[in-house]
Amino acid sequence: MNNSDEQTARVERLQRQMERRRIDLTAIAPTANMRYLLGFSPLADERLCLLLVTPAGTRLVVPELNADQVEARAGVEGVRWSDEAGPGAALEAALDELGAEEPGLLAVDAAMRADALLHLQEAARPGRSVDATDLMSSLRMRKSESEIEALARAAAQADVAMMAGVETCQPGVTEREVAQTIARAFREDGAEEVHATLVASGPNGAFPHHQAGDRKLQVGDTIVIDIVATLDGYNSDITRMVHLGEPSAEVLEVYETVREANRRGRDAARAGARACDVDQATRSVIEEAGYGPAFVHRTGHGLGMEVHEPPFISATNTRELEPGMVFSIEPGIYLPGRFGVRIEDIVAVTEEGPCRCLTGLDRELIVKA
Repeated sequence: MNNSDEQTARVERLQRQMERRRIDLTAIAPTANMRYLLGFSPLADERLCLLLVTPAGTRLVVPELNADQVEARAGVEGVRWSDEAGPGAALEAALDELGAEEPGLLAVDAAMRADALLHLQEAARPGRSVDATDLMSSLRMRKSESEIEALARAAAQADVAMMAGVETCQPGVTEREVAQTIARAFREDGAEEVHATLVASGPNGAFPHHQAGDRKLQVGDTIVIDIVATLDGYNSDITRMVHLGEPSAEVLEVYETVREANRRGRDAARAGARACDVDQATRSVIEEAGYGPAFVHRTGHGLGMEVHEPPFISATNTRELEPGMVFSIEPGIYLPGRFGVRIEDIVAVTEEGPCRCLTGLDRELIVKA
């Protein structure tokens, strides 16, 4: 299936889901949802751009200045509007062509700008509006084979960038300098965007989302490195640990506890298991070791065109895992004022048996003398 065939199939799947859920109109903004359906989305700014989908048809309302680019990249002819005219007439024309005036149920992209939503509600006058997240997640959660291979390529790139960061970790180097090395490695290898280069040394490691700062690395530091980037439209996400000098018995105990929790989580990530079962598999290890309160977040999140997307691997998510779902396994222990440990891998659920781990690096604590 070529790219255009795949986009067509995705739109058709959306339309079938809309029929099942009795949704009359779905409106998609220039987000990952639009990229998923069209293969491209233009710059998301204040100008209204909406993909309108009914069970029988589609129309793209697009600003004049982006229309040629959208048509070239996505192969979709848009209903254009100019800055002088504003989007009102184009939006009404598109709705009229679709026969979608006054839809009973409108599903709206959750990331749509409020001003775009107000324009749409004024023009369409829906009976009721709902969040389209569940609708779109039902399509996007199960990745195709080509999507999983794209995620595997992104993961391999992240492995290389991670090791560039590890090599930079030396006493006297700042967190920010390590982060800059990682970002440079990503960009030199063709990453489209670098989303996160979290480098948390020593006591900063107790903050799960610490932003790299000017603290200088020191002998005795436990260092959390969590990095995220986009390659060919799909994201990577990996966390690994470095220690400068000989780690203490406590650091080794915490590290081995987290590593075992990660292993148990990966073992539990199988088709038919529930997301909450995977969370419990990781959490029980940490609780049994006496560190339960120090594991302050869910076990993982879905990964794809967005860095955080369904399925979320949490204690409250009872959704059954299905082949093609891709998500992180990232248990952690955080000891305020001292250090933190997190180990993160990306896994894909397979048809049978254990999950496929897309992350290539091993999980040994990297000790640098």
